[in-house]
Amino acid sequence: MHYRKIIFFAFIFPLSILSGYAQQAPSCSAAAKFYGKDSINVTTFGASTVEGVGGQSFQPDLLNNIEACYTGVIVSVTRNGVGGETTTQGLKRYPAAIAGRTGFIIILMGANDAAQLAAGKQKLADTEKNMRYYIETAIKNKLIPIIGTVQFFNDRNDPNLRTNNLYVNQINALYRRLVFEYKVYLADVNRSLGRDFSLYQDAVHPNALGYKLISYVFSDAINRAIEDRLLLVGLNQNYPNPSVDRTNIGFSLSQAGRVVIKLYGINGRFVKTLFDAYQNAGYRVINVPLNELDPGIYLYSMQVGGQIITKKMMVMRH
Repeated sequence: MHYRKIIFFAFIFPLSILSGYAQQAPSCSAAAKFYGKDSINVTTFGASTVEGVGGQSFQPDLLNNIEACYTGVIVSVTRNGVGGETTTQGLKRYPAAIAGRTGFIIILMGANDAAQLAAGKQKLADTEKNMRYYIETAIKNKLIPIIGTVQFFNDRNDPNLRTNNLYVNQINALYRRLVFEYKVYLADVNRSLGRDFSLYQDAVHPNALGYKLISYVFSDAINRAIEDRLLLVGLNQNYPNPSVDRTNIGFSLSQAGRVVIKLYGINGRFVKTLFDAYQNAGYRVINVPLNELDPGIYLYSMQVGGQIITKKMMVMRH
């Protein structure tokens, strides 16, 4: 299933029908305004949790979360899930799922591997080999992989599922290791759902609240990847503004370089250097002391790679 929509503004309404930690709007990256492309494409691949169960799925909420944060951007989310599949069974359809796709590939798969491991029908080495294939093939196709950890089985009333959960822990430890090795991204679904089985509709599948929470987990992972890899050079307005004793200044880089941020009076007179260091590509926020400055309007200017960007700030006193 393929979701696609263009928006040019977004309103974030309170999710009053939800309860607890699911009652929230998506968290947006402060760097969203510096996103360097005109579209965000997300391919979701996996088994039943990706396919959707009981009329519930996370993809529509994921689409809405991204659109709420990246206004004016074309957003596309595809759903490629087949219930009951192990990572081995998914290998055949993976090339078709990512063919012609750009952007991000979310891989959420492994619960069925845990069941097969518990039954002695599969080895953890098989799961590792398969996940390496998924990650390496995605990277070769210039996709950014996001690996989702596997949620626990609800073993409160079924002791047999406790063995499954022992393998869930092993699979998730494997996924964390692979994420570190390949320098890709982790969406820790397991940690977010935990053992809160009120978020489940059956022994392993999320209900509406659980799926919404999963959508937030994947949104956060996409934000992290964008901050690391897909930003233009930019300088954010300081906050708070007006400021009293301290303020925060955010900036983004499209590639590593030396960043120099200087402060000037409104008349253009140099006051001091606020920041001077080499930084990796991505988004950073620096905290700047202002208590030695006189009240008034100032200019702060960022210079990087031949570009100069300037903004105003106001300093006040109590």
